[in-house]
Amino acid sequence: MSLSKSFIRSVLGVTAAVLFSASAMAQSTILVVDTGRVLRDSEVGKHIKRQLETIGKSMESEAKAKTSPLESKGKTLEAQLKGKTMASLQSDTALQAQIQSFKKDQQAVQVDLAYKQKEMQITEGKAVQKVQERLRVILKAIVAERNADVVLERSLVIYGDPVDVTDTVISRLNSQMRTVPVTRERLPRKS
Repeated sequence: MSLSKSFIRSVLGVTAAVLFSASAMAQSTILVVDTGRVLRDSEVGKHIKRQLETIGKSMESEAKAKTSPLESKGKTLEAQLKGKTMASLQSDTALQAQIQSFKKDQQAVQVDLAYKQKEMQITEGKAVQKVQERLRVILKAIVAERNADVVLERSLVIYGDPVDVTDTVISRLNSQMRTVPVTRERLPRKS
């Protein structure tokens, strides 16, 4: 068999495979769900949002308690630095020590804020994970009921006419799960 016949057979084979898969895909039932809307509009999603807002306000109060004295200290230092030359500043070791202490306190506050941000992400992630576990069960049931082959995230669909099951998912989630524990996670601080 010549090289050209072999090439033609392989092209025909690939073409047949593509046509077969296209016809199989045309017969597939594809479902889509907007998980962002599920988390935003479901009772449990609203609950998580409220709890996170409460935790966020608490964290904000904690941060303000640390930043307010620092702001006062900064204003005091600024007043002390007015009219000072570099030479007079270098000779004033007490003022230099205050500046170093202020910088150290600033860094500590920035580190604490970074910890709080990470704690909030972890807190939200753990709450959402509990909802996602329930969503898997709900979606598995919907797939079986509708004899579907695939469930995609709504935002991933560029073209096509899939069946949107978001409202069904929200309805079932509301009937099965209205709240989840949303507990503030605390990361250990490095000394």
